[in-house]
Amino acid sequence: MAVQERFPLLLAVIAVLAVFTGCGGGSLSFPPPQGTFTNASLNGPFAFSYTGSDGRGFLAVAGSFQADGAGHITAGMQDINSGFGIFTNSPVTGTYAVRADGRGSANLNSPAGNTTIDFVIVASGHALITRFDANASGSGTIDQQTTSAFSNTALAGTFAFNLSGIDGLTNPLAVAGNLTSDNTGTITSGVDDSNDNGGVVINDPLTGTIPVNSNGRGAATVNTVRGTLTFAFYVVDANHLKLVEVDAAPVLGGEAFRQTGPFSNASLSGPFAFTVAGADAATPGPSAMGGTVVLDGAGTVTSGSADLNDAGSVVTNIAVPGTYSMAANGRGTLTLVSGLQTFHFVIYPSSQGVLALETDPRFITTGTALQQQSTPFSGGSLSGNYGLNFTAISSTSELDAIAEFAADGASKVSGIIDLNDNGGITFGQPLSGNFSVSANGRALLNLQTPLGTQNMVMYMVNGNRALFIELNSSLVAAGDIRHQ
Repeated sequence: MAVQERFPLLLAVIAVLAVFTGCGGGSLSFPPPQGTFTNASLNGPFAFSYTGSDGRGFLAVAGSFQADGAGHITAGMQDINSGFGIFTNSPVTGTYAVRADGRGSANLNSPAGNTTIDFVIVASGHALITRFDANASGSGTIDQQTTSAFSNTALAGTFAFNLSGIDGLTNPLAVAGNLTSDNTGTITSGVDDSNDNGGVVINDPLTGTIPVNSNGRGAATVNTVRGTLTFAFYVVDANHLKLVEVDAAPVLGGEAFRQTGPFSNASLSGPFAFTVAGADAATPGPSAMGGTVVLDGAGTVTSGSADLNDAGSVVTNIAVPGTYSMAANGRGTLTLVSGLQTFHFVIYPSSQGVLALETDPRFITTGTALQQQSTPFSGGSLSGNYGLNFTAISSTSELDAIAEFAADGASKVSGIIDLNDNGGITFGQPLSGNFSVSANGRALLNLQTPLGTQNMVMYMVNGNRALFIELNSSLVAAGDIRHQ
């Protein structure tokens, strides 16, 4: 499976977090990890990024490190933007340990502060991660780097990007767009769309620069209608960047992926799975939506169904036909019509799926929507060992998790889960559950974890990947499942 972006999860919509009391599990046993992973499974240069929250609100981090395959992080750097301060190009060393099932932890030592991340290794040099110490929580990814891409020439061309975070008043902010740069790192053209707590700006032209250094870290300056934004970014390969804004406000984190055009309605055709997550400005509270749709290649969403968890108000399996339109420059629009309301998105196809930003005043949601599916599906589509990551928000706090589980290809899963509940660590607890898969890839997944019963609905992309949201009224969650 190709290295893919992390699913941009829930926006940090609560500035001051309280302890979520739904996480128990002290009486559960600790199952032993099963598998063949070792410290040698993490070897070479890697880029990482995550977003989440700490004691002062939203947190965005990106960086890179060199793993020696024997448990040592010999060098690295990171950029951190949080309420405690902005730390740029801060050196990193540390240690890591990989367990047999691919779950592991890394201690990152830096002048900006020592942190711990928990991860689960999946296919193709990729790992899903959770910030895993008492000081913060968050979710993101680790990706093996291709050092030959550490040049302006290798990165020249067009990238689509998707960013989420907060504005200067700590309101939820989401941005998507694309930009084209030349061999000197100059942005020759570009456009972005933003949703700032319901204030929508579309088709805003971009200018600026995006040069990269020979160590794979770059500094981008982007001129927009919101002013000049500055970012640190880390190169994964010639098609993938990890970004963190290093301004005092707004604060954004996300990723960018290669676009190859020209585009038209015919660029999007067939069945797709999608999830988007963020905030409901009207409630206010967290919101997540997922589903499957079929696009005809000519501008019509011929069929589809979606599930919505809006601040704990759950609606399932609603019909969402609609329309879409793709321009040659790689920017498009998507409209899904349901019995609840009409949902409007701007969309940007990329090398790792279609990036989406909702442009409705009520919902500030974003995601890597429209992952092309390989249908039809059955219970056998979920078979083997998988890594899982999700971000969840209750009415008062953020919760992040990674897990590893085995699926029997029929109806059952079992594994181990690690949870960070707003700095409260729950490690190595059992996970079990059952699933049922429909032919269109919509699948019900009921898990037993230290949180109790978690009712998930998955949207299968193929046998190697599924997106999901949670349908419980007490917790709004969205996440990603990848084959190991």
